[in-house]
Amino acid sequence: MADTVLVLIKSNPLKSHRPAEAVRIALGLISGEHLVMVVLLNQAVLLLAGDTEDLVDGDILQKYIPVLKEMGHPFYVEENSLGTYSPDDAGYTIQSVSYDKITELIQQADRFLIF
Repeated sequence: MADTVLVLIKSNPLKSHRPAEAVRIALGLISGEHLVMVVLLNQAVLLLAGDTEDLVDGDILQKYIPVLKEMGHPFYVEENSLGTYSPDDAGYTIQSVSYDKITELIQQADRFLIF
C-alpha cells in the first residue's frame, strides 16, 4: 500500500531555495507510488505566480511547476495566503483550505516533509 506524503511548504521563495527544492522532491514522489499532498502557506503561494525569475532557484521552478500544472496535481493553499498573494491560477488545481483543514490533512498523512 502506498504511503500518503504531505509536503508542507512555508518558506519564502523570494529568500530561500527550500520551496524550489520542495517542489522538485514532491514531483519525484508523485511519479512513484505515493499519494502526495502539497500544502502552501504564507509566501509559498508565490510558487504559482507564473513569473519565477525573481524567486530563488527560479530556473528549477520553471522546469518542475509546469509539470505539476499539466498533471493537474492539486495545491492546497491556506486561504489567508490567497488573499495576500495572487497565484496565476490559469491551469492550476488550487484548493483553498483553512488551518483546520490543513490539520486534518496532516492527520491523514503517513509521512511529512516540511520546507
